[in-house]
Amino acid sequence: MPEQNVSRNKTLNLYSINLAGGENCSEPLHFYQSILGGKVLKESFGHAELELQSGLRIVFSKETEHCPVRGGTLTLHMSQNDPIDRILSHCQLLQDVPTQGYSLYEDHWGNWIWLYFAKN
Repeated sequence: MPEQNVSRNKTLNLYSINLAGGENCSEPLHFYQSILGGKVLKESFGHAELELQSGLRIVFSKETEHCPVRGGTLTLHMSQNDPIDRILSHCQLLQDVPTQGYSLYEDHWGNWIWLYFAKN
């Protein structure tokens, strides 16, 4: 069973919960804002971001050739110097976008995890 505790790594943070945005990301953005409140950070046809009062972001994206998305995806924000072996030992690399600082992994249960590395 995977180790449960990753809290020892203080610089690893939950950056966002990512949801599929359908054909027009403005629609789910405003639906969830009407329920949860929050501040619109970005809004476009293909990408929208809602920041809740807690600081958590909900990101809505339209799937494109260059942006594979699906509901139920987490984005974790971390420093490139952080030891992440505990996470990655239970995941498979699906896509690496080094120019943007993102990597996409899938865990044993089919959940996607985007890792977003902070620039040092």
